[in-house]
Amino acid sequence: MPDDWTRALAIAAHPDDMEFGAAGAVAAWTAAGKSVSYLLVSRGEAGIDGMRPEEATKIREDEQRASARIVGVDEVEFLDYGDGTIEYGLALRRDLAAAIRRHRPELIITLAGSGLHAAHRAARPPAHRPTPR
Repeated sequence: MPDDWTRALAIAAHPDDMEFGAAGAVAAWTAAGKSVSYLLVSRGEAGIDGMRPEEATKIREDEQRASARIVGVDEVEFLDYGDGTIEYGLALRRDLAAAIRRHRPELIITLAGSGLHAAHRAARPPAHRPTPR
């Protein structure tokens, strides 16, 4: 893993994905003086069983911002794609590319692995997508 970078952008489909995937590394990097921002494709409104989406959205956003602060992340951005309906395509690629241009990271952090469900695979920028065989 290179360490000659100062700015990273972590991209994930839902609130809490980074906490399950890379929060320990993010905490170590920010403690070492590196800047990490989070970009969430959705607000996680479908993530709390039995709760109306608008209620779940507020809770999931607040939890995401709080957990990001704990690991030293000050900037959390949401793209507003519907939780449960994220699909890889031109619109998402355009929004991911625009966010990357805005944040200007030297390192992009995403979830890896082909076993992830479709929303997680869709949230990876084109350069991080596996080449079809």
